[in-house]
Amino acid sequence: MFERYTEKARRVIFFSRYEASQFGASEIEAEHILLGLIREDKNLTARFFHRSHTNIESIRKEIEGRAVVRDRISSQIDLPLSAEAKRVLAFAADESDKLGNRHIGTEHILLGLLREENSIAADVLFERGLSLSGIRKDLSQRIHKEQSTADLDDRWTRELSEACIDAGLFTQEELVTEFMRVAALRQFGSDTEALLRMLVAKSLADPERLPNLAFDMRDEEKLAEFIEKLRQE
Repeated sequence: MFERYTEKARRVIFFSRYEASQFGASEIEAEHILLGLIREDKNLTARFFHRSHTNIESIRKEIEGRAVVRDRISSQIDLPLSAEAKRVLAFAADESDKLGNRHIGTEHILLGLLREENSIAADVLFERGLSLSGIRKDLSQRIHKEQSTADLDDRWTRELSEACIDAGLFTQEELVTEFMRVAALRQFGSDTEALLRMLVAKSLADPERLPNLAFDMRDEEKLAEFIEKLRQE
């Protein structure tokens, strides 16, 4: 279900489970996702909330005044998503598609929360001046700006690559091989890529085999073998 989610978006879901457990809830509701969002993505909340309203404790207290609060349960329990929360995430996916994005990020979750209008989370957001049309407009403008930047990046990458090849610094085949290796690593999260590169820096992994190593680590037996090998170094 969460294959398209960015790392931050996945952590929002993780924190929403924690928040639900603190409320003693039997399911993850929209308000728990909102708390997870505020806890995880400070940059997003700083963009759209007034500073005086970004404090997670103040919003939690407001939610406590509206939601049913029971005794806390273990955060280790894998709580299911409520029908309301599922709609929020479905809306998030729809908003991502409408914006032409391949990923589902925290910004799309925020839009999903706003679209679930009859929820406690939406009430909290509306009261703080957030609107569906306003957030959509901001994100559309940001995407247009990022696309313009990407076009410039493509241009200088192309021109610089051609100059380096003409100067004999590397061949076209070497360049394509490196592009493909990096593209393969992009299938994984930035945390994974950073860890792999650190293993290379410590001479614990072959830089030419990083994509293969990343895929191997998805196999539990190969992961266990690799960890055992590290411990014997």
